[in-house]
Amino acid sequence: MKRNLKPVILAALLVLALLLLTACGQSTSATGPGAADSKAETVEITDVGGRKVTVPAPDKLERVYPTGTNSLVALYTIAPDKMTAAPNTAPNPFSEGQKKFLHPSVHDLPNFGTQSGNGTLNLEAIKAGDVQVLLGGTVGKVTQNDISSADELQAQLQIPVVLISGDMDDFAQTYELLGRMLGREEEAAKLTAYCQDIMEQVTAVAAQIPPAERTALYYAEGADGLATEPPHSSRSVVFNKAGARNIAEVEALSGFGQTAVSMEQVLNWNPEVIIVQGGSDAYKKIKTDSNWSKIDAVKNGRVYKMPDTPFSWADRPPSVNRFIGLHWIAYLLYPDLYNIDMIDVAQDYYQVMYHVDISRADMEELLKESLPN
Repeated sequence: MKRNLKPVILAALLVLALLLLTACGQSTSATGPGAADSKAETVEITDVGGRKVTVPAPDKLERVYPTGTNSLVALYTIAPDKMTAAPNTAPNPFSEGQKKFLHPSVHDLPNFGTQSGNGTLNLEAIKAGDVQVLLGGTVGKVTQNDISSADELQAQLQIPVVLISGDMDDFAQTYELLGRMLGREEEAAKLTAYCQDIMEQVTAVAAQIPPAERTALYYAEGADGLATEPPHSSRSVVFNKAGARNIAEVEALSGFGQTAVSMEQVLNWNPEVIIVQGGSDAYKKIKTDSNWSKIDAVKNGRVYKMPDTPFSWADRPPSVNRFIGLHWIAYLLYPDLYNIDMIDVAQDYYQVMYHVDISRADMEELLKESLPN
């Protein structure tokens, strides 16, 4: 399905106009005497945590380091040229598989460490890299702990730390802040309108399905598929918004999540659709193991592996990478109501958000285990 971009363009223009009209009044806007002075060396901004931070003026800001994958994704979508390095727990920030789906300008960036995945920042590398701003991201809404950690890191390195939110509903606020800080207001407005359009399309479909009639979904994590996330987990937000009925009646675990469950529990839940965590070995096991074969999702061929290249479509990291997951889950659950060409939509998304043109053949290969046969 080819997307009609006219509503998105009009929405982007409206968002940009509103940003310009409220430049002096928004909480994430630049403030202070130097904010309107193009020759100012610094400006004061208010980040998503409500912290007032002095950063280089947009025309002076060239080297930003995201401290984790959630802030990496947000920064990459709006200004890959401002990334001075990229965070990861591995020596190389991006795998060869990821590079195919990312702009060449970031392929060989150095790695200064990460706060994601129990990693640590390489403080000496950050100092040596002459980083001007550290961009910190959160798992969900910004908490007091997030604010305290940002304050401590800023004091330790004497480098401004700007917080953005990992909550999916805060994407507009995040893009507004990044647009102003980086001098990319027009791009921020375009991305905000694009994501808002996806959200509205998908939630409109989900709203048509009474809660009791929603498709029963199980999210299979771990090597054997016997770990999951409950509906109230932040890692279930895409499923919830797309109209799934996440049937995992378990407690949510902090940190990495992945609450262990038994085969008996999954059999009793008998999901209609199973989404398998990207990068997990569970997909093949679920499709071929005799225990799993008794479940309706397996019987009816509705087991799908979550795409995770260059970033997960619906889970970790908690950032704007998850908007493509809204399209995908809605399409898998309610194809009659959400009748799209998923390959075409994914190509469009990768062009807008990831700055790459992916051929139809390559996208089909990426999604070979993620779509109905």
